[in-house]
Amino acid sequence: MSGMVDSQLAEESLMPFVLLLVGIYSVTASAEQQWFSRHSEGWFWYEQIAEPETDENEANDQTKRHQPHTTAWIRNNIGLYLDKAIELPSRENVSNYLYLDRLIKEKAERFARVGKQVIEGDPLLDENVRRPISPAAAKISDDMVQHARQQVLQQIAKIAGLVFYYQGRCRLCQLQAQTLMALSQHYSFKLISFSTDGELIPDLPDSRIDREPSPTLNIQTYPALFLMKPPDEIIQLRQGVISYIDLHNRIVEAAHEAQWISEQDYKSTLIVRDNWNDASANAIPLAGRKLKKHHSIGEIDHEQSKSALVH
Repeated sequence: MSGMVDSQLAEESLMPFVLLLVGIYSVTASAEQQWFSRHSEGWFWYEQIAEPETDENEANDQTKRHQPHTTAWIRNNIGLYLDKAIELPSRENVSNYLYLDRLIKEKAERFARVGKQVIEGDPLLDENVRRPISPAAAKISDDMVQHARQQVLQQIAKIAGLVFYYQGRCRLCQLQAQTLMALSQHYSFKLISFSTDGELIPDLPDSRIDREPSPTLNIQTYPALFLMKPPDEIIQLRQGVISYIDLHNRIVEAAHEAQWISEQDYKSTLIVRDNWNDASANAIPLAGRKLKKHHSIGEIDHEQSKSALVH
């Protein structure tokens, strides 16, 4: 009897170890099964284990973002100091904000001073190259552009004419007719006019009646003006009244869009010189680089603000 008891006690004491062994075996078997199912991956020393990527420049940027008085730090913290100075306007809080504000102005003044030097030394940035700043020089430049525009308009008038749709009872159409006749006489544009209500404007040369204009013209209001190059090229200039000067510019722009004039001739008519092109854009030192956003919040105290201004 005592032997049976001892045997039972022995079994009970060994049971936890048996369960542990069963668990270990099941885990081991499961691991072996997973390994066999992944045998095509090869031995572990052939496996390429991805290492965490580190960007030295990005790490340096992160360090700089948390350094007080940098531009990124100021951008993220200036609002906090302003809020604190307004909510709790103690001498220290207000002084901290004012010192930080003074630091910003100092940085801006230095940037503006260097920026002025860079602009004046680079023709791609200098507005004086695009159009003279001096009033006397600007007047000469404008006169040169006006002369070039007149020559280009005379060139266009040799290959294209104006087509004018109007209504004889329309006073705006009558006003536009005066503008077109002046332009036609000055640059020798051929002017063909069509009345859609049956009433002709007496002063208009070569005026005809056309009560149903072609739907392809898409005329929605009168007067309606088109530029036509025989035999079948026609461009809408404007529906509604257009001034004499604006009409000059619109004709040149339309002829340029239709490639009836060269790029050089078109640029000669521009008041502001266009000196940028693809080569200029490619010359930008930072072309193709992405600017990273800064997101950080730091702290600044009264003494740090003062030392920043000193240095």
